[in-house]
Amino acid sequence: MKPKVILILILVFLISQVLGCAILQKPIEFVDEFINTTFFPPYSGPKAKLTVADFEIMTAKATSDISSNLRDLLISGLQKSGRFEILSLSKDGINKDSGLIISTRLLDFEPYGSGGKSGVAGAGSAASGSLYSLLGPSVNRSYITLDIRIVDSTSSKVLFSERISAQVAGDYSPDEDPRQDKKIGQGLAVYSGTSMEEAINKCMLEAVNYIIQKVPAQYYKGGDKDGKA
Repeated sequence: MKPKVILILILVFLISQVLGCAILQKPIEFVDEFINTTFFPPYSGPKAKLTVADFEIMTAKATSDISSNLRDLLISGLQKSGRFEILSLSKDGINKDSGLIISTRLLDFEPYGSGGKSGVAGAGSAASGSLYSLLGPSVNRSYITLDIRIVDSTSSKVLFSERISAQVAGDYSPDEDPRQDKKIGQGLAVYSGTSMEEAINKCMLEAVNYIIQKVPAQYYKGGDKDGKA
C-alpha cells in the first residue's frame, strides 16, 4: 500500500477511537436519580442495618457541603439497592447496636484538573494516556477518590476497607449548562453536566457495589450465627 493510503487509514482509526470515547464519556444523571434495578437485581430478603458516618474531608478541594452531598448520594444508592436499613446518626454519636458503620474519607476531589492520577476505579492505562495526548491539554480530567471502611459497630473492628477512585476525561466547562435547578444539593449542583458529575456517579456506583459484596451475611436481619440468612 502507498504511504499516503496507510496514513489515511491510521487517521481514520484514531478519529474513530476519539469519537467512541467521547460517546462513552457523555455525562449521566446523578446517582440518586438513576440507581435502580438496571444496576442491581430486585431484592426482597432480610436487610442489614447500616449507619453511614459523616465523610472525613482529606482534600482542600472539597467543602463541607460537598462532603454532605456525597454522603447523601451514598445513602440514596444503598437504600435503592433494597438490601440495607439505613439508621440515622444520633446527637450522641453512633449507636453501638447499629450493626455496621460505613466510614468514609474523601481523599481526592478534583473537578477540573488537567492531569491524571488513576483510571476509573483503578490505575490509568496506556489507552487513556494516548487519548489524553490526542485530545490535548485542554481536556479536563476530573477525579474523585474515597477510602471506605466497613466497621462492626459493637467491636469497632474494621471488617473491610477499600480505596475507590473514578476519573473521567471531558471538555465540559462549569459555565456551560450548570442546571443548578436539579435537586442534587448545593455543594454538587455546579458540577451537573460536567465530567465531574460522571466521575462522582461511577465512584458512587462502585462504592455501593463494593458494600453490597462485602457486608457479611450474618449482619442481615434473620441471619444465623453461621452467617446464613
